[in-house]
Amino acid sequence: MRLGGPGLLLLALALAGVAGKGVAQLDAQNPPQRPPPAPTPGPDTSRARQAAGQDTARAGAPKDTVPVPDSLSPDSFRPQLPPLGSPPGPLPRSGRIVFDRDALWFSGALTLGELLQRIPGAMLVRAGWFGRAEVIHYAGQGATSVSVVLDGFALDPIGRDSTGFDLSQINLGLLRRVEVEVLPSQLRVYLFTDGQAVRRARTETSFATGDASTSSYLIRYLNRWKNGTELALGVHYLATNGAVTSPGRSSELGLWAKGSWVPAPRFGVAYQVLSVAVDRDSFGLEGPSGPVVPPIGKAHRTDLFFRGFVASRADGMGLRFDGLAGSTSYRDTSAALDRDALQGAAIASYRAGHWSSELTARLRDTPTPVEIELRGAASPLAPLTLSGYLISRAHLAGRQSREGALEAEFRPWPALTFHGALRARDAVAAPEILADKAQRVTDLAAGVSVATRPIELDLTFTRHGAYAPPVYGAFGAVVPAYPALGVQTATVTFALRPTAYLTLSGWYRHPLDRSTSAYEPPHHSRIYATFRSRLLPILRRGAFDFIAEGSLEGWSRGALGADAAGTPVVLNGATVLDWRLELRLLGAALFWTFRNADVERYYVVPRVFMPRVLQRYGVRWEFTN
Repeated sequence: MRLGGPGLLLLALALAGVAGKGVAQLDAQNPPQRPPPAPTPGPDTSRARQAAGQDTARAGAPKDTVPVPDSLSPDSFRPQLPPLGSPPGPLPRSGRIVFDRDALWFSGALTLGELLQRIPGAMLVRAGWFGRAEVIHYAGQGATSVSVVLDGFALDPIGRDSTGFDLSQINLGLLRRVEVEVLPSQLRVYLFTDGQAVRRARTETSFATGDASTSSYLIRYLNRWKNGTELALGVHYLATNGAVTSPGRSSELGLWAKGSWVPAPRFGVAYQVLSVAVDRDSFGLEGPSGPVVPPIGKAHRTDLFFRGFVASRADGMGLRFDGLAGSTSYRDTSAALDRDALQGAAIASYRAGHWSSELTARLRDTPTPVEIELRGAASPLAPLTLSGYLISRAHLAGRQSREGALEAEFRPWPALTFHGALRARDAVAAPEILADKAQRVTDLAAGVSVATRPIELDLTFTRHGAYAPPVYGAFGAVVPAYPALGVQTATVTFALRPTAYLTLSGWYRHPLDRSTSAYEPPHHSRIYATFRSRLLPILRRGAFDFIAEGSLEGWSRGALGADAAGTPVVLNGATVLDWRLELRLLGAALFWTFRNADVERYYVVPRVFMPRVLQRYGVRWEFTN
């Protein structure tokens, strides 16, 4: 029996549990997820506290009451480089979802693609088991659904595909925070690598194994010294033989290094390098003879950059200048590719108590050599928060792209919020294709949220305009393009918390007309039933955690593209059940994940059926030296 969205919702409501705290948690100024909780917006000083190395959970506490881990002296805390990349605050809570360090630990996700499928309306497209390319489809935008920035450095597509980024190559074990700016037709993802704020070493090891001869390893070392110098090193490795439905060897080796010198909170420099090498075999398609998913062979991507900043104040407010200079290189032996790209950025920002602004000039030696972005945010009245940006890009062949967005949130009462967003663009979808011309598109979203302690509910109506998106290159041989369509959708996001230990949360998205874009099927929903227990209260907070979670994702019959004659290629409906268990005791965490437990036979890439009843389990241990 196959369940659509309403069936999933009824089935999940019949489950006895509800989801613990949710993995998408916001900082002190931005609540966990839509719908936002009660507090009214105020000055966003979280970055100032982070820049000072303080605990944001104890903001406003006297200096002598700020908690010090393991009774270290206050001198053990050292300033860090302030976060760079995410929009300046104050921000509408409804437009940003944040996965903090605790959420990343307990998300059950291995890659960035798996994490982003928790965003309402997002669909993860993957052909096979781990080790294969991943791409998020959102609001019918194809390969342009997601943009990624790492500590202020834009991770641009490069290699065989120049329109979309392979999210499987971003390992979550190296990150301490992921922020997602949710626009009506795009997810702007900001990644922040981990760092050490105290003068002591921190080491982490992780090991996992599972079906299909899958094994993964992660080792990290972080330390900081009295003169403000910091060193962070990491290595991760993944190897698998592939599932029975899509056999094919795949391996991935990633190296990460970051060094910084921040002698005072007002200035500092850092250098960072992230290198990923992959080796993937091809595998054939089921059914009639046809193309295979192409092998990458041995490919190697390296991103490295230098960053510096100087600020007028030590608390993160006031005027600040940031500069970045770096490069991206890609080597592919099977396709004989050897590509390099340079990137530089200058950022001037100013932050006050109730408003902020930021101007960024980014230069590249790519088909988009110049990009200028102006961002601003303000909270002129306690119930009102505004945020927006303007972007102008210059492309080769005399082409231009212009884009703007505005988000607003009005909270007349603590439990009631009205929010809306507008994104307008006259932009080139694939600048690397010189024949590609600009498309003029307007996307709108409006919604209302009700939030109390036991119940949160949000209803959002969205319209994304007609748009012809590019297809992600790794699937270009088997996933056809799709004609431009304008689609109106309704999305319901909810969370029910009858007790401190149980939560039922999730989202349901459905087109309001007969139109549907690629990978935007009707009755698409994802529901979580989670039990989370923080037992043993005699121990310090976080010493013991246990999570048991079941999740259901389902959708009805939709489309994934169109053939040469323009006839839609069908995406069949499916229902997928996943389980996960996690136990944390002090610095160690044991985890076990069980994918497609209901043995559903389905695919999201034509004739590449997803594996069934596959598990992965392991341990993650963090300790101080």
